[in-house]
Amino acid sequence: MSAETIEAAVPEPATSEPESRGQRVSVTDPRHLQLVGFLDDESALLDRDDLTGWLAILAPEITYRAPVRTTRDHRSRDEFEPAMFHFNENLGSLTLKLMRFATSDSAWAENPRSRTHRIVHKVRVYETGAVDEYEVHSSVVLLRSRNDDPALEILPARRIDIVRIGDPFLLVSRTLHFDQTTLGVQNLTSYL
Repeated sequence: MSAETIEAAVPEPATSEPESRGQRVSVTDPRHLQLVGFLDDESALLDRDDLTGWLAILAPEITYRAPVRTTRDHRSRDEFEPAMFHFNENLGSLTLKLMRFATSDSAWAENPRSRTHRIVHKVRVYETGAVDEYEVHSSVVLLRSRNDDPALEILPARRIDIVRIGDPFLLVSRTLHFDQTTLGVQNLTSYL
């Protein structure tokens, strides 16, 4: 068997997330630093359980989704189901859920509240075709403890965000690609 035959038979690696089509913004560019600051501030809002503060930084047209990861043959190009989601939210559905957590005793899954810590890292910023909007790729790890259980729940994911720079900065969309096919958490009541 020739080298060309072997090379043609070897599939390209499966993709865990789509690649950006825009020009990458340098880590020394002030826009990159501003967007990293935005992500830090956002994770602090969520760690403090400031759900109304988080709602204030969501754009009216927000899409917030997490497609389901599947285990497929190693030759498959896509690991995610295009029409199946753990959640697929907009501003209306997010507002209803977050207000239920913030104002109601009926949100029993979060009573008492989980204690969370989000670690956001590997931030890469790309230009888009839209003025003042950037595609931001990052990795996030959610650490969550519940009740008196000493065990931590750990939920890692990759994120692709569209962020609009302005006053204030707004999250226009977020797609989460969880690393696990079967999520190792009791529920998905914590936002990433």
